[in-house]
Amino acid sequence: MSHVIIGTAGHVDHGKTALIKAITGQETDRLVEEKKRGISIELGFAPFKLPSGRLAGVVDVPGHERFIHNMLAGIGGIDLVLLVVDVTEGVMPQTREHVEIMDLLKIARGLVVLTKTDLIEDEEWLDLIEEEVREALTDTFLSNAPFFRVSAHSGKGLAELVQAIDEVTAELPARDEKAPLRLPVDRVFTIAGFGTIATGTLTAGTVQTGNTVEVLPAGRTARVRQIQVHGVLVEEAFAGQRTAVNLSGLEKVTLTRGSVIAAPGSLQATYLLDAKLKLLASAPRALKNMARVHIFLGTGRSVGRVALLDRDELQPGAEAPVQLRLEKKLVAQNKDRFIIRSFSPMFTIGGGMVLDASPRKHKRFQKDILHKLKELEKGDPAVPLLQRIRRESITSKNILLKQAGLAPDVLQTYINKLLEQGEIKQTGDLLIDALAVQKWQELLEQLLTEFHRQHHLAIGMSRAELKKVLPPAVSPKVYDWLLNEMVAKGRIQLQDNLVFLTSHRPEPNAKEAEQMKMMLKLYLEGGFTPPSIKEVAEKLRIMQTEVDSFVDYLSRQKELVRVDEQLAFHHDYFQRAKAELCQHFREKQTLTAGEFREKLGSTRKYIIPLLETFDRLKWTRRSGDQRVAWRLDIDNNGEDEDHD
Repeated sequence: MSHVIIGTAGHVDHGKTALIKAITGQETDRLVEEKKRGISIELGFAPFKLPSGRLAGVVDVPGHERFIHNMLAGIGGIDLVLLVVDVTEGVMPQTREHVEIMDLLKIARGLVVLTKTDLIEDEEWLDLIEEEVREALTDTFLSNAPFFRVSAHSGKGLAELVQAIDEVTAELPARDEKAPLRLPVDRVFTIAGFGTIATGTLTAGTVQTGNTVEVLPAGRTARVRQIQVHGVLVEEAFAGQRTAVNLSGLEKVTLTRGSVIAAPGSLQATYLLDAKLKLLASAPRALKNMARVHIFLGTGRSVGRVALLDRDELQPGAEAPVQLRLEKKLVAQNKDRFIIRSFSPMFTIGGGMVLDASPRKHKRFQKDILHKLKELEKGDPAVPLLQRIRRESITSKNILLKQAGLAPDVLQTYINKLLEQGEIKQTGDLLIDALAVQKWQELLEQLLTEFHRQHHLAIGMSRAELKKVLPPAVSPKVYDWLLNEMVAKGRIQLQDNLVFLTSHRPEPNAKEAEQMKMMLKLYLEGGFTPPSIKEVAEKLRIMQTEVDSFVDYLSRQKELVRVDEQLAFHHDYFQRAKAELCQHFREKQTLTAGEFREKLGSTRKYIIPLLETFDRLKWTRRSGDQRVAWRLDIDNNGEDEDHD
């Protein structure tokens, strides 16, 4: 592991700070009051050069019960813990509480360090103390941890301890340096001439001088002016390093412990967190629904209430899905660990893991919500992505990349998995819930089926009208993709701006066929002065809407040619009109409406719509009050031109 953070834990005055000074040469108590009282109050930090040459960071936490909130701000970002126990006192209250906290936080590895061994010469007594500590650590993450007997005063056992630290940390998996930047802030101060400085353990990603970062929950952006790692100026810091960043244009009041420095848009602050909560077996009583507690997450803390989602109270030693409803925003990601402490008096009663860092507010005892949380609890990294996509229906891959907290190649692996499983679909940068796709396509089919039932002679429905059945979130791009997917499956067909079911065939029934036959006779008799749709409806005693649909059908059958909403010509007369048009332009360069009216023996009422139809077909083009031939084969009576 290239970059590693080592932390201490244990009861007050058990020698944590002295041990760190002995192995690093650094004094981590920096406050006057700490030196005066001889106990750590705030977090202390030191660089630690390991025998292998790697440079580790050390976080020394206070052990006093009154400063447990400071301990919690530093312990969450460590990779290896040194549990320190004074052999002259043995296991004490904060020894137990610190172990419970680290157990809940799922600290990866730990070593048990028995200190002040120079004060006891009797080896059998030391054996008894070690046995007592081992017994206290039964069923914890330290149950099989190595023990080291050391003395910070004499130096006994320190070399062996340092070597073990080097070996254990070399085995730990590296943090993700390619993931979006995340730096929980545990200390903020100002330096004259430099401005605001924030320090913390860089838990993911990298940060470079000149980067623009976002500070949450304040929601402010700032530029990284300088970076230090263990007091040395660097151009770039990596995940797993203790890092100090100098931010320009940001007041100290904006940046406090509990803030998170992140890649812009990659994280969000929230009042709600869905989680799995474990109540410690040592908790004095059951936790009731909506109990008020103190919540510690990363370096942040907030008072909040615990909504039990599947029961009315949580018994000591039990676990349950919960929603944490905070009074102050915290910044979290899925799988973050947290601690809860009783509201008053304050002591640690439990902790757990964030399952959903951006949920909606839930009602209790909702089966679908409980099922989703159960799926998240299983730990499949693809599940949170799927649930996020399902919640939004359509999600940009770029947005998901920012907010998933994953390196691009890792995210793509999970996306590929979901695509292979058929859980999601993809078009361009957009990821779409496959269940939503199925629902939308079913809605489109239902609407088309109803449209064909009501308008069985029409080819299909307009694309724009059909889209109205879909949610506004379905963009034109996604809509086009949906239609093309349905075409590929043979469910629908597209024609110009129309959509219709593949199974649809526009055919008149016997009665309609007879009515159409009568209509065609009227249009044929009308010649160049055909009846309007209204007049046809009156003569045949049928609805205008029916006549309108008949005209559309007969136009597609090339029996009629519609020229406007009310007028149509029999196909034979339309062809004769076109022939007259060609004959005219073989003799003259221009044509007026009056000339064409005389040629056809009609009136302006019919000639103008007819000429405008020629314009739309680009056979003619207006030039003032006249028309000239355009794309018209006048030598062949325009037989190659299509008038559909």
